[in-house]
Amino acid sequence: MIKLLSGSASVGIIYGIFNFVLIPYLNGKFHSTALAGNLVSAGMIITIFTGMLIGYLGDRSKKYLAFIKGLFIITIISMFILSTNNEILLGIAAVVFTMSIFSLLTPYSALVSNVSKPGRKDRNYGFMMGIMNIATFLSSLFIGVTLSRSGETAFVVFSIAAAVLVVPLFFYRAESHIVDSAVGIKEEDLRFRVDRKIVFVMISQFGLWFSMGGILPYLTSFISSDIGVSLGTASSIMGISTLVSGVTSLMTGTLSKTLGQKRLHITALSILAGVFLSVSIFYSGFLDLDPFLMLIVLILFSFALGIVLALNVTIVSDTVSLANQGKIFGLNNIVMVLSQSLALSLIGSLITLSGYNLAFAFVAGGFAAAILFFVMSTLNYQRPLTEHKAGKT
Repeated sequence: MIKLLSGSASVGIIYGIFNFVLIPYLNGKFHSTALAGNLVSAGMIITIFTGMLIGYLGDRSKKYLAFIKGLFIITIISMFILSTNNEILLGIAAVVFTMSIFSLLTPYSALVSNVSKPGRKDRNYGFMMGIMNIATFLSSLFIGVTLSRSGETAFVVFSIAAAVLVVPLFFYRAESHIVDSAVGIKEEDLRFRVDRKIVFVMISQFGLWFSMGGILPYLTSFISSDIGVSLGTASSIMGISTLVSGVTSLMTGTLSKTLGQKRLHITALSILAGVFLSVSIFYSGFLDLDPFLMLIVLILFSFALGIVLALNVTIVSDTVSLANQGKIFGLNNIVMVLSQSLALSLIGSLITLSGYNLAFAFVAGGFAAAILFFVMSTLNYQRPLTEHKAGKT
């Protein structure tokens, strides 16, 4: 598991570059915010197809690790090429880099599921997401130093760091365990069928990623512009929030075992919905709060976010059999990309038109929808007659 977590640290560094550096860097290179955004969007749209294809092929071959290694190589090479001054190569590298990092989590999540012992998914996914977030936070501490030299330097340094951290993963051998774990799976479980539970979980995922993926990129600007601190301080605050989320993710396995997965997930989503709804309703009062009270709200948000990030992967994994992990994570990747793309556009427009308070209300609504459909996915329902018949043969 240590080798897998080393790979998670590498993913955290890569996402740190994507979240904190990529679009501002492309803006400076092309002198066009629209072009920078379109290049990243193109990479995300391609992922809609590559994620599901990789998941399907991974399930058929049971060689998730081979896809993970390939995607890591593509990601790190494209990140290195981003340091070029050739605009054509730069544009291609930006699209490939975005596509590969969003495709990577599909086989990576499926692999962790397949090597996890029964009852250990919450803990293992918690460690995976926790290490990713902590690595992203640590990256944020050094990004400013490298950027002070040049943007090109940042991509070279961090691509080397990501490559070094991922080396142990290339010596990880888990293929035999994956094959062994599939032995004894019922024939009907080998087929991937979109049933009511999967539909409800995917709608819940849409609401979750609409809110989470839609608002996170704007929170640094909110802290800077509306609360009134420097952009550097706002970035540091969001970095601390990422660290708190990472530490919380590491604790999620223990909390889930104590409180129960369903109760913990609903509680964490409720906290997120409550935080954004409260800030939206009492917006002016929130801006006048003592900084210490604001810090408590931020910690509460970060704590709940860390739990949701960790549990969310297990919840998606548990909707299908072990033989279909790649497919369900590929489908989830489509939902995640579409919901975030829609949310970034809509929430950005709302912020421009009427400020953050209305945008926060929409975010709270997305989390509320995630709660509703998650609860619906856990309710017992009559299985289709064909499944009953298949179980009797």
